[in-house]
Amino acid sequence: MERTGTTVRIGIWLFKYRSYLFVPLLVVLLVFRKPGTTAGWGLITMADLTGLFVALCGFALRVAVIAYKKPGTSGRGTNIEVRELVTDGAYQVCRNPLYLGNFLIWMGLVVMRWDLVFLAAIVVFFAIEYYFIIRAEEAYLSGHFGKAYDDFRKSVPAFFPRPGAFRKPDRTFNMHKVIKAESALLLLLLVTPALLKVYDYVRRGDLTREMAIVLSVDIVGMAALWRIVYRANELRGAARKP
Repeated sequence: MERTGTTVRIGIWLFKYRSYLFVPLLVVLLVFRKPGTTAGWGLITMADLTGLFVALCGFALRVAVIAYKKPGTSGRGTNIEVRELVTDGAYQVCRNPLYLGNFLIWMGLVVMRWDLVFLAAIVVFFAIEYYFIIRAEEAYLSGHFGKAYDDFRKSVPAFFPRPGAFRKPDRTFNMHKVIKAESALLLLLLVTPALLKVYDYVRRGDLTREMAIVLSVDIVGMAALWRIVYRANELRGAARKP
């Protein structure tokens, strides 16, 4: 497999900055695209429910990875470094469950706006970014784990999932680890839908006092819920220390 070619070098660079590359595209889309639709039931629409379901599926997939995570495996580092090959749990669903989870989360948030151009731009962005990153990771893993990874790669799809393949790993499910690692993402999921609605209503000039109150309560309430969960997790972690 290609290990030092252009595709791999691009993938390594994208992997390093993968947490930030999406931000400029998101800003451009929000500024230059028309506000999202609100057709439906007022503040809550079918787009909201559909998008929330898709985003929660993505978050659940990330939880399934992180809750059973081994040290030295999937992480938020800027270099492609893995000490142990993981092939069980969510990695039986697809070889890149964290990337699939990210994609579903952002797809869900975009679906809430019901903007086909916005949606298409996100799909194209992730398709290009993950193509190069996955190729770079495959080169690294094949070089480090040889036949074990090559056999795994042949038997499990890279991205398109097979949900029925999930098998619970022989490790303890660690929710404390999940909340600690995913707290920022959880806050994003809780408050972003309401923030997008405020933004769209303001741009259209349709934001009434009643809507502003409801959405403000929603944002503050979700942020408060996140803080309670995060603080409870901190206290739980402190209580476990000797």
